[in-house]
Amino acid sequence: MSSARAQTKTNVHGSVARGRTARGGRRRVVATPKSSSAPTDGVVDSIPSADAATATREARESERAWDLPRKPYRAGDAPAPGTWSPTNQTIKDWRSLYRNTTLSVTGDGEGYVLDEACVSGTIPSELKGTLFRNGPGLLEIYGKKLNQFFDGDGLVYSTTFPGDGSVKFKHNFVGTKGFTEEQAAQKMIYKGAFAIGNPKGDALYNPFDFDVKNVANTGVVNWGGETYALWEGGKPHKMRSDNLKTVAEVEEVLGTKLRVPQMAAHYRIWEGESEEEKRLIAFSIESQASFPQNVNRAAFYEWDAQGNSAVVNNFDVPNATFGFFHDCLVTENWYFLFQNPTSLNPQKLLTEYMFAKCALAETICMVDGKSAILHCLPRTEKARKIGQKAIELKPQFFFHHINAFERDNGEIVLDSLPWVFMDFSMNLDSVNPSFFNGGSRVEYTRFIVDPVRGKCKQTVLNNRVGEFPTMNNKFVGRKHTHAYTAGTVVKDDVKWGPNQCLVKHTTDPETEAPVKEQVWYYGERCFVQEPIFAARPGATTEDDGWILQVVNDAGEETSTLHIFEATDITKGPIASVLFKDEHLPPGLHGMWSEGTVYN
Repeated sequence: MSSARAQTKTNVHGSVARGRTARGGRRRVVATPKSSSAPTDGVVDSIPSADAATATREARESERAWDLPRKPYRAGDAPAPGTWSPTNQTIKDWRSLYRNTTLSVTGDGEGYVLDEACVSGTIPSELKGTLFRNGPGLLEIYGKKLNQFFDGDGLVYSTTFPGDGSVKFKHNFVGTKGFTEEQAAQKMIYKGAFAIGNPKGDALYNPFDFDVKNVANTGVVNWGGETYALWEGGKPHKMRSDNLKTVAEVEEVLGTKLRVPQMAAHYRIWEGESEEEKRLIAFSIESQASFPQNVNRAAFYEWDAQGNSAVVNNFDVPNATFGFFHDCLVTENWYFLFQNPTSLNPQKLLTEYMFAKCALAETICMVDGKSAILHCLPRTEKARKIGQKAIELKPQFFFHHINAFERDNGEIVLDSLPWVFMDFSMNLDSVNPSFFNGGSRVEYTRFIVDPVRGKCKQTVLNNRVGEFPTMNNKFVGRKHTHAYTAGTVVKDDVKWGPNQCLVKHTTDPETEAPVKEQVWYYGERCFVQEPIFAARPGATTEDDGWILQVVNDAGEETSTLHIFEATDITKGPIASVLFKDEHLPPGLHGMWSEGTVYN
């Protein structure tokens, strides 16, 4: 897009982004709509008044202010163990990141090449491909703030490395029904799963309306030339891979009709021994049981490297209603799903939700004393001879898993990051420094499963709280040694904090010995997003590659993509890409698509 075609485009958070021209040619101004009659395409040609712009700037400067009597800790200079814990300043900085992106709600077409000045260090020439990311992009919709970022509209962006040192960026919001209609109407219309009451703001509240907005904000997959935005509460959205424009909400993925018309936001990439064995493995499962059998229909789907359907395995999972299945694991012979000990709380539904006192998501609660369930689902004939298993675990809550593999003695190792408990009433307003003292911790945990006897034991391998694991996909379903997570700078059995570090975990696949760590601390005012592993082409060792991680700096108000040598992250990033003048809110999940370069 040339600067001569600059447009004034809608961004509903109420600020004006600085216009600028990037190498490759782009200049645009972002403005808040003020006109009562909006064009149907959502493009607005009015600019906020000087007073409004001044008020916005002063509010932002107040949020950026450093209120402590000492200077903040800097990157690579972590506080000594036991000397730091989250403060009110930490919470203020963290909350400040959950605001609307500065990116245009109408996308940026073919994208643009970042200015060379935005890149520091040297981007490896072998790092060739595209990083895809998805996450909530709008945390305020026409004056109505969301205090739970899970309800934010999905923003998908891609950062492409052609291999010549340049970086190309493009983005688009997922054109869901709710997003499209709200942008056209210039007001909030749809209720999110975490919204309380009537988002329209009028007196009418229908407590029997259990439909929630498909925000399509959790995952993204690029495979076989096609791209999909994922949210397990609804249908996937197909997007054009070249410009990330939404094609449609779909019930088919890569030509395969989904048994359950939704697809989980997580999947596994199985590399195998050759290109012919390479698979994308995904799943879908009903949130409520089919009547009258009381089983939840589920399916695992596998596609080859070209996007052709390789196999579909259907399962009936008993008594799994409201089990909140977010992620999966896979080995040579098995698929695994962790069922959370959650159920619908009828009292909360009738006494709070019906009277607009809580969100629909809050009525799904962990049940005291209820066991989590590990479902072992056969992938091969060898596993089918053992049969489908449901193994009880101690009460805990699962979002994300690391990897699983089979030992020669028949045991199966599953590495995961279980939370002590989960309360869906937690939101941006309720988090304070005391939240990080005990409470809902999450730790690197190893589960050893005997599928024949239906037994499982678990051991914590690292007491440093962390989330958003990644690893080398070439070792998915195989014995692995290394994993990487976002993590807290506090390493303690009780205290923890927000994710401000990149952590490398090195384990012994044959034992339950504690992990060995490498840690890179970004600084006291920095907060990290999900790390992504990109393998070096032709690599022969597991950690030969790079880690890519987007970091938000609350003090500098910057969003930066950092690149590390995965073998030794303690040396700090070897290259960094600044998204100049842009705010990329904390995202959820993404993927590295090796060799994928869309011109």
